[in-house]
Amino acid sequence: MLRANRPAPTRAVHGALALGLPVALMLAAPPVKPAPPTSYEFWPELNAYVQHDERTRFMFSAAGTRAAEGSVNNNILSLQDAQFTLNLDYTLAPVLRRDVPMSEWSKNRLLWTRLGFEYGTSASASDTSFRSYTGIAELNARLPLQSDAWLTNRLRVDFRNINGTPSQRYRVRLGAEWEDSVFEHPIAPYASVEALYDTRYERWSRLTLKTGLETPIGGAWRVEPYLALQMNKPSDQLSRVLGLGLTFKVYFD
Repeated sequence: MLRANRPAPTRAVHGALALGLPVALMLAAPPVKPAPPTSYEFWPELNAYVQHDERTRFMFSAAGTRAAEGSVNNNILSLQDAQFTLNLDYTLAPVLRRDVPMSEWSKNRLLWTRLGFEYGTSASASDTSFRSYTGIAELNARLPLQSDAWLTNRLRVDFRNINGTPSQRYRVRLGAEWEDSVFEHPIAPYASVEALYDTRYERWSRLTLKTGLETPIGGAWRVEPYLALQMNKPSDQLSRVLGLGLTFKVYFD
């Protein structure tokens, strides 16, 4: 169970976000130019975690429109693409706590890895249709700050093949999370900043600022609403995507 009534480590959050400031300045448009265009998207997702043993679990994910590929038609957000992912997670470090579901041990380890495969496809045929196959390799770390607060870090490499063309994406994410309660209901807020290097453009082409929370909703289910701002600059033009995400998680111990 998530423990309640703990103060949020605001300094940790500010420190994690400050680490991304140089990249943010690199991606920002010059002040003399007009404001970059912004698109608005909704990102639904369902994640299922299946425990294999104390150190290994499987994670299945199905997600809808993400990133800059989505669009709005007649003010209605249409499903532009979908991703289906299978991951194998393995922990490298000893247990920190025992008060979380066994299959959610990512919140209970100092260090763990992920190997995965993702299939992505367009929801409809058009000039921008795509089909992608992506191999995923991750290393995740957590640094305890106090009893209910952590700094988090993720290094990730995506080995992609989009419409027959190979490329790689390198991601660095820093963040912080803690535990609190609202009307005696436990919540786990978090904030993060992630920089992405894409070999298709040979540059750091995306910066993502994200904040949200996770909370139990009954039984083995949890829900994670979040807000993410992506600043994309694959060329000289900067664009922004403001995404409202809603992820449902279910755990099988």
